[in-house]
Amino acid sequence: MHPAPRMICMLVYPQAQSLDISGPLEVFALASRQAQDDTPGRGPLYSVRVLAATAAPVELASGMRLLPDAPYADMPPETDTLLVCGGMGDAVDRVRGDTALVSWLHAASSRVRRVASICSGALLLAEAGLLDDREATTHWSDVAELRDRYPAVRVLPDAIYTRDGPIWTSAGITTGMDLALAMVSADHGDALALKVARRMVMASKRSGGQSQFSGQLQALEQPEHFAALATWIADNLRLRLDVASLAERVHMSPRQFTRRFGAHFRVTPQKYVERMRVETAKPLLESTTRDIKRIAMECGFSSDEAMRRAFLRQLGYSPSDYRERFAPA
Repeated sequence: MHPAPRMICMLVYPQAQSLDISGPLEVFALASRQAQDDTPGRGPLYSVRVLAATAAPVELASGMRLLPDAPYADMPPETDTLLVCGGMGDAVDRVRGDTALVSWLHAASSRVRRVASICSGALLLAEAGLLDDREATTHWSDVAELRDRYPAVRVLPDAIYTRDGPIWTSAGITTGMDLALAMVSADHGDALALKVARRMVMASKRSGGQSQFSGQLQALEQPEHFAALATWIADNLRLRLDVASLAERVHMSPRQFTRRFGAHFRVTPQKYVERMRVETAKPLLESTTRDIKRIAMECGFSSDEAMRRAFLRQLGYSPSDYRERFAPA
């Protein structure tokens, strides 16, 4: 006799991100399918339901229309996990202003085993008070708002996902799948999560944090001279990239450059260069057997000890620990 499937309910609303919804739910569906392939005759591990304000179709940010299974007020009592998706533009602002929904979300959290948000859905959890005195993350572009508007939240800006007691949060869009894989691992073990990740052609545990994406993508969104500088930095990491030399390259004084660079990239020039050096070193540690001292030199660090300190600051573990953890066996 197999146990009943765990019910996963996803709360959606107009202009929600379609991948925030389909990505995590596909992980749970594939986990059920994989378990049934491994053990013929067993029942599904998970069942999924989509909830909204009403049972009427919901138009998503992609233009697709989604038919909910039920109004959120009729959430099945056997629900195990409640997920909240993120939205485009002012979609999250509109649902945060829906006092009935926010009150329901706060009350519903006590009736389920765990609650999770994908992307900017963390702002809705915070509005309901569910993130107070807890660690949480969200999409890198919403980190400042989460921190400033909800000071009781302990924001982890570089996390792919967080877990603090029964509350989980994930960063931008695709990280909802990372979060769902972590839930599968917590529920049924790493082996099943790894099989699901392979079927989805994704890493079962993604290395690094979301700053590796925000830093590189932000560079493409900057004024032309800063975007060109970011490209030049990536191609010249071995050089001495101090503030004076970078400022000279864009024809600014060091003081003006530091101020304007920080306003655009939300980080100091020194920290940006260090981040790019770490991001360049990571794939070399993952895919080569080169000596760590040589990698440090190739990425522009003054020594392997300087690279070790940078890795500890940014990732929480040393280059050798990183290689042991993420390099293929």
